[in-house]
Amino acid sequence: MSDLRQVAELVDDLDDTVARRTRTGQRVGSRPAVTGLPFNDGAAEVRDDLRNVLSTWVRDLWETHAPRRQVPTGETAPDGSPVVFAELDALDLDDTLPEMAAWLRRHPTWIEHHPAAGELVDEITDAVERARRAVDLPPVRLFCGPCPDCGADLYARPDRVLVGCRECESRHDVEVLRAALLGAARGALATAAEVARALPGLLGRDLSANTVRTWARAGKLTRREPDKRGRPRYLVGEVIDVALATPTRSHVTRAVGGSA
Repeated sequence: MSDLRQVAELVDDLDDTVARRTRTGQRVGSRPAVTGLPFNDGAAEVRDDLRNVLSTWVRDLWETHAPRRQVPTGETAPDGSPVVFAELDALDLDDTLPEMAAWLRRHPTWIEHHPAAGELVDEITDAVERARRAVDLPPVRLFCGPCPDCGADLYARPDRVLVGCRECESRHDVEVLRAALLGAARGALATAAEVARALPGLLGRDLSANTVRTWARAGKLTRREPDKRGRPRYLVGEVIDVALATPTRSHVTRAVGGSA
């Protein structure tokens, strides 16, 4: 399937979009929560849907077509032959989107001969197309959070002091909104990678995932409850405080999505 070849590139773009490093061409899904990192919930839903579709069909194909080992039960049939059962080995595959897409591409005949091959192709094609739409990106804008009056997402050009809402036509101070957005993020927990994607544009400085981990090893940050994949998380407010107190020679532009 040709769509599967684009998944690896789409994953990077979706991660950028989820962290609002860039402004999406179309509004996908609901506005981000006021409390937490400035994530694009709609793009996150698209990414999660793509992951769910790929993992479901990988598992289904494996269970349908993978060879099974004959395992003796230790019992004997009436005719004296050993009783065996067919055991399916566990699938040894990383559950990342690129790995699952590559695995599916390596099994075209399994897809072709699957009883629900048409449904499989349709679901994957639709999920990949949604991901394409979610990362169709025009020029960068500053994400300013939800409009205080109507809740619509607000984006401003990097050189603008005020931002106008297209929904209710109200106007708001960009720096005030951005400060509120940064403040709202303080109570969130995030992995080093999530912090590195979301904070640089708001802080106005470079911040890599490796830097966050280095600060943690040096005792400047406390490792908090891990995410469901076992990755350590950090309190965003602590990361902000350490970042602001740490001199740096590298500065990103005010645009969300500056070099990270």
